[in-house]
Formats: sequence, C-alpha cells, structure tokens
Amino acid sequence: MKLKLFPKNEQELSKLFVLIFPLTLLLSSFLTFMKDSYFTFANLLPNNQIFNYGFLDRLSMKTSFGLVFVTIFCLTFTYLFSKSLGRVAVLFPLLFLTLLGLVGTEFLDIVLSFFYQDNLNMTGSSSVVVLLKILVAFGLFGLASLNLLAKKESAIFSSAQFIYGAVVFYFLSLLVARGELIVFTDSLLITSLYTSTHIYVGISFIYLAIIHFLMTKPIDATLFSKTLASITFWGFLFLLPWTSYKYYFGSVLPNWLENVSIYLSLSLLIPLLAFAVNYVKTVQTREVEINGSGSLMNFSVLLFLLTNVLHIVSSFENLLPLVGLTNFQNVITYGYYGSLVLGSVSLTYYLIPKLFGRTVKYSLLENLVFSGFKITYLFLLMNNFLIGVNSGYSWNAAANAGTPAIYGEGFNIVWNLVGVNYSANTFISLLLLGVSMLFLISILRAVSSGDITTVEEMVFSNE
Repeated sequence: MKLKLFPKNEQELSKLFVLIFPLTLLLSSFLTFMKDSYFTFANLLPNNQIFNYGFLDRLSMKTSFGLVFVTIFCLTFTYLFSKSLGRVAVLFPLLFLTLLGLVGTEFLDIVLSFFYQDNLNMTGSSSVVVLLKILVAFGLFGLASLNLLAKKESAIFSSAQFIYGAVVFYFLSLLVARGELIVFTDSLLITSLYTSTHIYVGISFIYLAIIHFLMTKPIDATLFSKTLASITFWGFLFLLPWTSYKYYFGSVLPNWLENVSIYLSLSLLIPLLAFAVNYVKTVQTREVEINGSGSLMNFSVLLFLLTNVLHIVSSFENLLPLVGLTNFQNVITYGYYGSLVLGSVSLTYYLIPKLFGRTVKYSLLENLVFSGFKITYLFLLMNNFLIGVNSGYSWNAAANAGTPAIYGEGFNIVWNLVGVNYSANTFISLLLLGVSMLFLISILRAVSSGDITTVEEMVFSNE
C-alpha cells in the first residue's frame, strides 16, 4: 500500500479518502455512543464541561453530518466527477488543496469546539470556522463549474449532475449556517432551511450520485432511462428544500410556509417513483451477479425509499400534529444519512481493487460488516420512529385532557412510553461502534493483504 503526501492525480487522492472514510465513521460512532451513554446513564457518569450530554450531542452531530459527510463528499467528487465528465480534473493541485481544506476545516471545527463552546451558533460551529468553510466551498464551486465547462462528454452523466447539485447546496447550507442570519429572522426558519439544504438535498444528492454509478458499472448494467434520472434530479432539487418546515407544525413559523412544505412533500412521490423504477429496471439488465457489497447497495436503496415514504406520509394532515416537534424528524435525517453511509461502504469495497490493486475476499468479516450495518440502521430508524410517534401521541392526549406533558404526571406518562426506547439507542450506538470497527479492520486487511490485481487505468472515460 503506497500513499503519497501530495497526490498527483485523482487515483492517488481517492486512495487517501478511501482510508479516511472508515476512520471518520469510527470517530462518529464513538461520539454517538458517548452521547447516548450520557443520556441513559447520566447519574452514573461524571459530568463536566466536556463530558455532558449537551456538548457530546452537538459534537456527535458535527462529526456525523460534518466530517463524515465531507469525507464521503470528497471521495465521490474525486473519483466520480472526473470519471463522469470523461476527463482528468482541471487544475488538479488546486482541487487537491480545496478538498483537503474541506476535510481540514471540519476537523478544525471539532477541535475548536472543545475550547470555544460558548461561541457556537445553532449549527454547533463558530462563526470564524463557518467563514473558512464558506471560502473553501466557494472555491470548490468554482473548480466544479470549471471542470463542468471543460467536459469532453456531450451530455452530463447522472452522477456528475447530482455531485454538482450537492456542491451548490453545500455552499448554500454554509451561507445559511452563518450565525448573523439569526438576527434577521426566526431561528427555527434558519434551522429548517439548514436541515433542508445540507441534510435533505446535500446528503441525498451525494447518495444518488453514488447509486447511479453503482447500479451500472460494477454489475455491467445499462441505465434504463436518462429521462427518469433527470426527473429524479430536478424533482428532488425543487421539492426537498421545502420539506423540513412541516415538522415545526404549531411553532412560530408562518402557516403558509408549513402548508407549502406539506404540499411539496406530498409531491416527492413523483421523483421517488422515477428513481425506484429506474433502479429496478437498470439492475435487471446486469451481466454480473450482485455480491455482498451489492446487497448492501440494494439495502441502502430500500432504506432511502423507506425514508422518503415516511417523509411523504408524515405530511398527511391527521398525522402531522402527531409527529411534529418530536424525534420523528430524526427518522428522516438518520434515514438519509444511513443511506449515504451504506452506499459509501459499498462504493469503498468496489474501489479497493480499482485503486489499490488488491482484491477483496468476502469472508465472514465482510459479511458481519454488511449484516451489522443493515441491522443497526434498521433498528435506529424503527426506534426513533417509536419515540416520535409515542411522544406525539402522549403530548396530544395530554393537551386534549388539559394536563401539561412537560412536567408532573403528564411528563411521567410520556417518559414511561419512550424511556425504554431512549435507552435502546445506547445499545444501537454500541452496535454501530462495533460494526464501524470491523469495517475499518476489513478495509485495512483488504488494502494490505488482498490478492494482487490490475489497477484501473488513470485515463477516465464515460461510456
């Protein structure tokens, strides 16, 4: 295994991000476990400025939706964007520094959080770090646009389309995260807008870029319909940014905004069906059997579809008061994030022979990784679904009975319904930590001791 401090091309840079990804995922899993542990065993664990639930919760979110996301983002951009455009990257040295800056600023954000906890905005980032992220993201936007203009292909491949959209929305999400914006409008509005641009659109687009690649190249399948791929892209592009406001039903947000969010959420069914049909029809044309990582890809697609179905169903007028302002929103955010992680794990195993020239032996270890990730994220969604629905049911029942649910007997009733589920989150996060550790071991074993095979040629092309 050879790694260079200053990569000269996309292949060498992709190798770096392939190794960084399992490390960041392990860090995120560890912090999530620590956060859940401090929630469940608050009375048994020592509490101080750092080791407390509030700080660990922000740190965990920052690591998962910041560092892990950016690492996957950089890997996808490095390998798939140039490949989809049919040429090597323009101004590669500058692109390398920009992508390294994305990961570096996210890591810097985590480190500085320990020293400037009182100066963090609603996204958990300091204003100075957000400004640095904005500058780096703007540089990436410029480089992505330049590479798009210099493409050799007559049309934009689906993966490149989704990646470019993710670049734009990631930049927009950082502008939203700028702390001064809260001065001019309601913080809930900013939080909703940030969730929509960064998590719903940004994560979904990177995931869809990965899937539109994995459902064709690794299994030698032909994309069923470019039209359906375009419907998926433009549908999610115009609809997803509006869909998070409905979860603040009954808050200070304007009623018209909540209603718009409800109607556009229902419209998500159109791009979702387009994606589902395109995926099924494409996979049916495969000439290579699906292996273990391919089954993980299939499961990630099911998870993505389930997340969007719940996203749509929660828009019904009689259900929205039940799930609004509850943990049900975590089902949607974790669903999108989990889909991305599972898709990225599948992509990682595909890239190891291509980049490192080592085959992956799908042994018991790899099977444990695939099964572990599937079970963990399925349990995570189910558990938070139960927390959200039970909380909403209890709150509404208490309100109708004239009994406040935030203290006294009303609170005890709510906690009796969801307390076990909150404790179960600790077990789930421990399981995720173990699976992430196995994933790291599997990757290190593959790149260091796998059978030697042919490394992919550096000249990228697009069929």
